[in-house]
Amino acid sequence: MKSFLVAFTAACIAAGGAAAQAPSQRPADDPLSVKPIPPKTQTTDVEMIRAKIERVGYSDVTGLSRDSLGIWHAHAMRNNEPIDIIVDKGGRIKPEPR
Repeated sequence: MKSFLVAFTAACIAAGGAAAQAPSQRPADDPLSVKPIPPKTQTTDVEMIRAKIERVGYSDVTGLSRDSLGIWHAHAMRNNEPIDIIVDKGGRIKPEPR
């Protein structure tokens, strides 16, 4: 009887370890699952940032792109002078430091 309990306990531990290592599948409607951003949404973000930059007085916004940290970079004109600008993650628009 004692050897049965030892064998049963060992089998349970082995099965539990295997189950813990199996990758878990999240349902598609799980709020924690990764959902890629569709290209249309990315285009909307670019246009939204461009409009925000233009509302604060910049014109001819070109080269608008976002870096890996989420900071937007662009070239624009202000008072007939070319300027490089950034839009930080907080939405603040400022000249890019050189």
